[in-house]
Amino acid sequence: MDGYLALEDLGHSEIQAALVVVHLEGAMAAAAPLLLSRLAGDARLIAILPRSNLSAIVDVMQSSERVAGMMVAEDFDMKLLSAMATRVLAGDIFGLDKHVPWGAQIHSFLVGDYQEKSLCIAQVSEFAETMSVRRKYRESIEQCLDEMLMNALYDAPVDDQGRPIFSEIPTKTRISLRVEQKVVVQYACDGKQFVVGVRDAFGTLDRETVLRYLYKCLHSEQQIDRKTGGAGLGLYLMTNSSTGVYFNVLPGVATEAVCTFDLESPKVQIESFGFFTEKIDAAGRLAAGPAKRLPAGASHPVERRQPSASNAGSRVMTAVLGLAVLAALGLVVFAAWPRIFGPGRTQVQVHTVPGAMVEIEGRNIGTATNGTLIVKNLEIGRAYPIVARLDGYEPKQAVIQPQEGDNPVTLDLRAIAATVTVDSAPTGATVEIDGKPVGTTPLVLKSLPPGSSATLVFKKAGYHDATARLGVPGPGKESTLIQPLSVSEELARVRLLSEPSGAQVVKDGQVIPGAITPIELLVEADKPAHFVLTMPHKVPVVFAPLKAPHGANNLELTGKLIDGTTLQLRANVDARFRVAGAPFCQDVPSPFDCVVPPGQHVVEAIVAQAPRISRTVVAKPKDVEIKVKFELGFVEASGNKLVQIAPGTSARRAAFEIGTRRVTVTGGEEGTHQATVVVRLGTTTYVN
Repeated sequence: MDGYLALEDLGHSEIQAALVVVHLEGAMAAAAPLLLSRLAGDARLIAILPRSNLSAIVDVMQSSERVAGMMVAEDFDMKLLSAMATRVLAGDIFGLDKHVPWGAQIHSFLVGDYQEKSLCIAQVSEFAETMSVRRKYRESIEQCLDEMLMNALYDAPVDDQGRPIFSEIPTKTRISLRVEQKVVVQYACDGKQFVVGVRDAFGTLDRETVLRYLYKCLHSEQQIDRKTGGAGLGLYLMTNSSTGVYFNVLPGVATEAVCTFDLESPKVQIESFGFFTEKIDAAGRLAAGPAKRLPAGASHPVERRQPSASNAGSRVMTAVLGLAVLAALGLVVFAAWPRIFGPGRTQVQVHTVPGAMVEIEGRNIGTATNGTLIVKNLEIGRAYPIVARLDGYEPKQAVIQPQEGDNPVTLDLRAIAATVTVDSAPTGATVEIDGKPVGTTPLVLKSLPPGSSATLVFKKAGYHDATARLGVPGPGKESTLIQPLSVSEELARVRLLSEPSGAQVVKDGQVIPGAITPIELLVEADKPAHFVLTMPHKVPVVFAPLKAPHGANNLELTGKLIDGTTLQLRANVDARFRVAGAPFCQDVPSPFDCVVPPGQHVVEAIVAQAPRISRTVVAKPKDVEIKVKFELGFVEASGNKLVQIAPGTSARRAAFEIGTRRVTVTGGEEGTHQATVVVRLGTTTYVN
């Protein structure tokens, strides 16, 4: 076996190999057509895709008949690749032993009509349940098996000329007919994988038909077309309900469809696909040549092996066959007796737990009063699908095959869980049942036995514990329990509302993380609490101090936030600001953004060792932001002379520095009136 990392490493000549495996990812994503064109002889190819993609699988399989199978790199299984390669190289393809590990028991079932089909599906489903297969996988197994059996029973059979036997018979009529050659069903489970296969005795399925149907279902506007004799829907559903799908065909002799289910996979998706053809020579050995077909004019192959050319012992064999014919005639009379004189009839005792309505073959037969129903006049030996139904319970189904006698059958129905929605006012309380926490309100309980009762305890910090008695409704029913909680005496509950909602809550000067209106908060009783509501570009709402009484439970504060103008307060030295008429903007540090309503506002800057400086700002309704900047320690004399002095400098010293007799300096004192000096404060100038 040779391995290559790139297509260039193979050279440019023909590839002399019986099997090529290629990973179609990265630089090799488009390598399949190039590899296929260079394969020599009867070489085959197995392609590995990066991830599950049914459309890509079909496209690659349609590109060439040399593509025997497809796999997925996700959850790659080397054993699966080895098994697929063995089937391609050896040609021995039939049987579930190719799919399950050595030692896994393989079960078989023969199906000849619709009733036996129902019995088979019920038996396989029961086996899967016994093997602890989860329900979602059991449903997929049942669906795939049903589709494979319908195709094998009514689409595969052909006459001597290769024409479909049931092509002109309506579907409703087909299910009442019985095929001459029974279908073989095999199934197995090793705990990690469930495998089911269905084999017919005609071998009429071909690769092109399978891929054409799948392509149509994937790409056509009218994806699924269920015509008389069509198998497109079944094939498409199989690939969407299983992990692996394989078709094994010996033309004219047998077709085997196999579906595998990875029971450990988190979701059901196609991960492998293959179409294999077995070739048998005239002696019954695996061979590379084509299978024997009918003479000219026949449209399908029918024979697997040629008769021996030797005639030795033919006379003895003729005599033996004559005796066998006589014995067979006796068996025919025995088997035909029920057809001539009519089948025997009997009754069935149906017991349901609890009493439920009973259906047989889709017809309502009656209700099992007190848990028992007698169903009479049933045909001996015939398989009947039976279903018990009751509101609040999962339907229970089985297949019965009556014999002589009472034929008791018991159907235990499983109650659908009752649903109880539990909440508290306020929410967020821990709920306990029998001392064990079950969750935090609001929560949904589905584990309580229907019709039972339970005691629930609600616990929440700041509130008294509350106990409630719950009556669980009947099977499949729903109910709701909402438990009010009372506040502890040391606390009080206050509800904060705003218009619009979504305001940030500030309590006692501290922002409460995650507190957004509307919200309910607990406060200490008889202790003042200061609440402020803020929101970007809105004027804050400042509530009067709240002093709540002990155990108060219905206090409410509501504030309306209006659009405002943001004053961007800045200074070139350490300063604090006060905005008259804005309670939320008192003694705030620089820098600070203060949102004020439209109108005239006085902004005061407070600087250590300096007199207070103020200015008036007019906010208009259309103003979103106004920059208010205080630049302290600068004076400007006549002649645009700019001088910077330190805060606290005397007027006499400043006048000397700028060559004037009078100057106003922040933090200093006035000199004599000799010249005009302009004191600059931000963008506003003051003339002295």
